[in-house]
Amino acid sequence: MEQETGLLGAVAAAGGAVGKAVGDMFMAEKRLNDTMAASPGSGQKFEVSRDTVLQAGKIIDDQADRLNKALERAGKDLRVELGDGTDPVNAGVAAAWNSRLVEAEDSYGERIRQYIDSLDSLVKQLRSVAEQYGFTEEEVTTAFGAKSVH
Repeated sequence: MEQETGLLGAVAAAGGAVGKAVGDMFMAEKRLNDTMAASPGSGQKFEVSRDTVLQAGKIIDDQADRLNKALERAGKDLRVELGDGTDPVNAGVAAAWNSRLVEAEDSYGERIRQYIDSLDSLVKQLRSVAEQYGFTEEEVTTAFGAKSVH
């Protein structure tokens, strides 16, 4: 990571729009890390009651659906595709950008996917809690919608 940061820092110092994009990428990474650390999937306690479980499940399921659709729509636009004859500096920056955004195991796209998975897991738990509170399968399905994994 330090070597990559040093290379990208050198490129950022060298030039204009590429430098701004690299700087923006690092700022976005910090914001994403801060957000992910505060997400429900990070070990925070989440409590519901019989009166709130159906509404909470619906809200979380809807959010997972919206995030999944947004990620699918943005997927193509997240990649930087350069044509033939690209100079080595820009090719290296594009490769680092693509890795960071969509290709690496710890890419932004993968982190968003993991967050969506944590929301899906929470919805599954809330379905179970709703049934334990005595709601019928029909009531749960009416409130949450059909069982889905995003």
